[in-house]
Amino acid sequence: MDNAIEVRNLSKTYRIYANPWHRLTEKLPWCNPHPYKEVRALQNVNLDIPHGTCVGLVGPNGAGKSTLLKILTGTTYPTGGSYTISGRVASLLELGAGFNQYFSGRENIYMNAALLGLTHAEAKSKYEQILDFSELYDFIDAPIRTYSSGMVCRLGFSVAVATDPEVLIIDEILAVGDMSFRRKCADKIIEFKKSGKTLFFCSHSLYDVRQLCDTAMWIDHGEVKMFGDSVEVTNEYATYCAKHVDKDDASPWDSENGGPVPEPFVGEQMPEIVSSHLIDPKTRERRNVFAPGDDVGVEIHVKNGKVRERLNLAVGALRTDGTLCVATTTEFDNVLIDAEEAIVTLVMPSIKLLSGEFVVPVWLLDEKGVHRFHERPTEDNLIIQNRNKELGLFLVEREWSIRVLDVANKAAD
Repeated sequence: MDNAIEVRNLSKTYRIYANPWHRLTEKLPWCNPHPYKEVRALQNVNLDIPHGTCVGLVGPNGAGKSTLLKILTGTTYPTGGSYTISGRVASLLELGAGFNQYFSGRENIYMNAALLGLTHAEAKSKYEQILDFSELYDFIDAPIRTYSSGMVCRLGFSVAVATDPEVLIIDEILAVGDMSFRRKCADKIIEFKKSGKTLFFCSHSLYDVRQLCDTAMWIDHGEVKMFGDSVEVTNEYATYCAKHVDKDDASPWDSENGGPVPEPFVGEQMPEIVSSHLIDPKTRERRNVFAPGDDVGVEIHVKNGKVRERLNLAVGALRTDGTLCVATTTEFDNVLIDAEEAIVTLVMPSIKLLSGEFVVPVWLLDEKGVHRFHERPTEDNLIIQNRNKELGLFLVEREWSIRVLDVANKAAD
């Protein structure tokens, strides 16, 4: 089989009844059927995912993303169509899926490993590896029901990757957990990619999709809207969101758009942005109101963590409707922050933005630009006030020329 995953005309329809009792009585031959409403979660989905491909799945809530992943992992069945997957599959879909809430973490490791296809002997040989990755040493004999969501995520991911699957399917679950473990997960995913395995990764964070995936799929109302290069797909999806999503909603470029809030890790001292504010580059004084063509500065106070990291910074400018207008990083310019504490200044000469108000988020990243340690917007929004009547988003440099036509000679001819 040339592809790791092949999907042909896959569809899924749910029946919605006014009363749960109506669903039961429909199966009884002596009862009259009750009316129901059909909801199409998936409609004629076709996919070919080659071996060794990392695919990011994006789309709004209710688009059908989770339904597709549940079908591929055998959690639910399609109404129509077919799919084939080559090799062992491991998945992480819902918190606590495959775990018994009253069993200890240790017991759940063996049970979940069995569900993923490991024998007891194989699970036993991988037990220490799973425990070391999850770092749940002090809690492994406590029942799962006493675990936080982040701890459940730790255990589930640790078991899934320990099975050494050919295909790994993850549904947004990595939005839960503390920073250090999320970093371990991202490193494991990168290692997974390099080993030629296949990953299907669903996330609301377009940043994660672009950084971790080569290919992306945008799904909406159960249909595939776009499939291709992750940068192109996420750009199209972000543009769509800017036009159709309410401006009070989170931007798709937000680090955790709509996802659970990461849990802090007690005792964890990670790199952080102490402060960030807009300045006038010439005077170094704070200033947030500029005109098109002005030089704009961003001053960022960075403090490294307990374990010194080589750091990158990213700075953006988002319109109030969530449209990403500007984005740049130190990584693009081969600038790394290698200090315990530093003041970093970004100067954007002759800014081309026209009138508007812009949120300026600042992200602190690791050396590879993958792991986000901290996000902090500047204290004041960037305000651009145009002095003339030009419209649009950007100031465009231009030249006009006029070539006068000889109308009289043209008419005579």
